[in-house]
Amino acid sequence: MKRIIASALITICVAIVFVPVFSRANITPYFMAVNDTLLPFRTDTMPYISGGDIFVPDKVFEGLEVFAIGSDESEFVRLYRGFSKYVDFYTATGVTEDQDGNNLSWPPARRIGRRFYVPLRQVCSYFDLTYEIIEIPRTVIEGEQMWVVRIISSTVINGPTFVGLNKNAIRKAYNDYYTTPSPSSPSPQPTNSSVPSPTSPTPVDQEEETTPDIIIGGSILLSFFDVSTQSAGGVLDLLDIQTSYSYHSCFFVSADDISRNPAIIRRIAGSGHMIGIMLAKGTYNEYLEVSGLLFEVAKVKTVLVSGDESVLTDRGWINDNGLILWESPQSLADTEDPSLNDVIESLPRDIASRTNLMFSCSGNAASILPGIISYLRENNYTLERITETTAPLK
Repeated sequence: MKRIIASALITICVAIVFVPVFSRANITPYFMAVNDTLLPFRTDTMPYISGGDIFVPDKVFEGLEVFAIGSDESEFVRLYRGFSKYVDFYTATGVTEDQDGNNLSWPPARRIGRRFYVPLRQVCSYFDLTYEIIEIPRTVIEGEQMWVVRIISSTVINGPTFVGLNKNAIRKAYNDYYTTPSPSSPSPQPTNSSVPSPTSPTPVDQEEETTPDIIIGGSILLSFFDVSTQSAGGVLDLLDIQTSYSYHSCFFVSADDISRNPAIIRRIAGSGHMIGIMLAKGTYNEYLEVSGLLFEVAKVKTVLVSGDESVLTDRGWINDNGLILWESPQSLADTEDPSLNDVIESLPRDIASRTNLMFSCSGNAASILPGIISYLRENNYTLERITETTAPLK
C-alpha cells in the first residue's frame, strides 16, 4: 500500500483504495487514536473491517463527547451528542435512524460478542468529525507495516508528528499484545507480512480480551434535581433505554418544577422512578405545599426530602413529622459542571462502598450521563434505587 494514501484524510475514494487491506472479516490489529490521544491497543478498541467499510467500537467516540448507550437484549445502540442529536442502530434488523425517525442508508451496525461496531465514515460525518489513516513507519515495529485510525474533532498535530511522539508507546503496546508470557516457551516473533497476524487469530464471534484487571465498584445511588428544564426529558430518555438493567433513579422536585412542567413529573412517576422534594426554604410549610402539588399532578406521595445545607439549619421538624432527609457529602451537585473524567475519578474502587451521584438537569449532566452509565456497567458497579426505605449515606 502506498504511503501517500495512508497519511491522507479519508474520503470515499480513499476508502475504496483500502478495500484489499481491510478485506478480512475479523478484528484486525490496527491502532486507534482520538485527537492527540493514542487509545489502548486491545480488541475492544480495534476497528472491524467488512466489505471495504471501517467499523469501530461505539465506545471510542466518548473522548469526543459522542456517547454510546445500548441494550444487549434488544440489540440496540444509540450514539448521543448531548440530547439534541443522536442516531439509533438496530443490529438485529440492520435499521439505522436519526433523531427524527428518518431511516439512514448506512452500512448496518455490527455486534461482535458484547461489543457494538458502527460505521466510521458515516458517524464522523453525522457528528461533524473527521478521521485519517496514518501509516506507522516499519522502523517503529521491527519491520512490520501498521496503521493508526485517528478520529478528529479539533485541530491536532499532524500524522507523522503524532506517530513520532507516540512511537515508544506504539512499540510497547504492539509487543505486549503479541507476547504471551510463558516460562517454558519463547515469546512469538512478529511476522514480516503487510498485515500483522496474531498468534491465534480471533474468530468474528469469539471474545478475546487483553484488558487489565477489572475494577470492582460498589453501589451508586443516582439522583437529579432542577427537573423543569428541557434536558430533564433527555435524562429520562436515557434511563428508559436502560430499563433492562433496572436503572431507576430518584428525582427531587420543587414547587417550581411541578408548576412549570407537570408532564415531566407525571412521566417520572410513570417510569418507576422515585420522587422526593427539593426544599428551597427548609420549612415544614414548604414541604406541605410541594407535597400537595405533587399529589395533585401525579397522585404521588413522598416523605423523602433534600436540600442545600444553607436552608436546612433547622432539621428537627423533619424527624418530628416522619420525613427522611436525603443528603450526602459525596453528592456531586452540578454547580461546577464536572466532566466525565471528574465523575469517574471521584468513584470509589471498593465493592463495599455506597456513593450518591446527584446532578442538576440544568447543567451538563445530560451530556455526560451516557458515559457515566457505560462506565458503571462495564466496571461492575451496582446502581441502587433510592427509595423511602433506603438508608441515607453517612
